[in-house]
Amino acid sequence: MRLSTIPMFLLSLLVAAGCGDKPKKKTVASSSLATETPGPEAASEPAPLDVGTSEAPAASLQDVLYFAFDSSDLDAEGRDRLQKNADWMKEDGDRVLTIEGHTDEAGTTDYNLALGERRARITRDYLVRLGVDAARVQIITYGEERPAGSEDSLNRRSVFVATRK
Repeated sequence: MRLSTIPMFLLSLLVAAGCGDKPKKKTVASSSLATETPGPEAASEPAPLDVGTSEAPAASLQDVLYFAFDSSDLDAEGRDRLQKNADWMKEDGDRVLTIEGHTDEAGTTDYNLALGERRARITRDYLVRLGVDAARVQIITYGEERPAGSEDSLNRRSVFVATRK
């Protein structure tokens, strides 16, 4: 009887060892495919952009773009939102944008980080095709690590965070 508890104990240790922390995020430089995890120097990020003014702007920032399950394809609504964001970016050359790529929880951590990156990248590339300077747009992927809610469709998204230079 004692011999049967040893394999169970070893199996428990293996399972516990495999339950370590997942990587929280992966930063992707906008001009290359290299990725890095931000260090302490990330605290010197630009201040958030104050988008509230007394004048109504001709265009406004669309803060989120949703995707279909396991997809990074832009639909007609997504392209329309990106056109509005491109117009908004062109109104003020000091605006910079970080695009966050997010996923639902289906799939592995690595797969979701890659899918979040594809979503952010396709979003950035479309803005660049619409005339936004690529140097003003960076991307980051969070995969499944920052859910917007319990409904999966709300988690399949790109989020736009605006700042000033």
